[in-house]
Amino acid sequence: MNYILHFDTSSDICSVALSFNGKLLHVVFGSEPRNHAAGINNMIAQVLSISGLTFAQLSAVAVCEGPGSYTGLRIAMATAKGICYAADLPLILHSKLLLVSFSSSATFSSDEQLTIAAILVAREKEYFLSLYDSAHNCLLVPTHVPEHELTSILSSKENLHIISDAPSDIFYKLKVNFIHFRQDITIDFQFWSECAFSSYISKDFANLATSVPLYLKQVYTHNKL
Repeated sequence: MNYILHFDTSSDICSVALSFNGKLLHVVFGSEPRNHAAGINNMIAQVLSISGLTFAQLSAVAVCEGPGSYTGLRIAMATAKGICYAADLPLILHSKLLLVSFSSSATFSSDEQLTIAAILVAREKEYFLSLYDSAHNCLLVPTHVPEHELTSILSSKENLHIISDAPSDIFYKLKVNFIHFRQDITIDFQFWSECAFSSYISKDFANLATSVPLYLKQVYTHNKL
């Protein structure tokens, strides 16, 4: 019995889910934006209580490692590591760009020849980008790029599907040709359940000691003089 606990704190609303052998069982969402630290432990307890499980019955913890909110990502990673160390569980990490790419899967078959571009706004005129084929094999690892580089990266791609939280006007302005655009970066927890279970079966685990959130962009700090 392979139960996997999932955390996503990469956006304003925290979410916790539980899956079993690749099938989503339960998911709960935070009631307040940007209140991850206060709510995540209660949400974990809620999901486990609904399922009648304890930490000892879990097989792994899966975390959306980023990119996303700097503080939010740290909360999920720290919480997951604490549970994994205490319950002797493996840690599974997936980038948000990969998880977002699954949201377009219903529009095509896995054997079609196309490129999926998952693009998240980082800062003004800066983006997080990753490319995948129709089977979600990674073609370009998650990277942080300025807006002017998007054209050179995407212009040569045929049958391009874009999934982004940026408006489609940006890509028209950059003269990027695409056949499908989806302005929706919601994570599909059923797809994530399947992805996490696949990672668990193949023992694709992260190193607990060295794992850090996937920030991608430089963290700016302010020093008091």
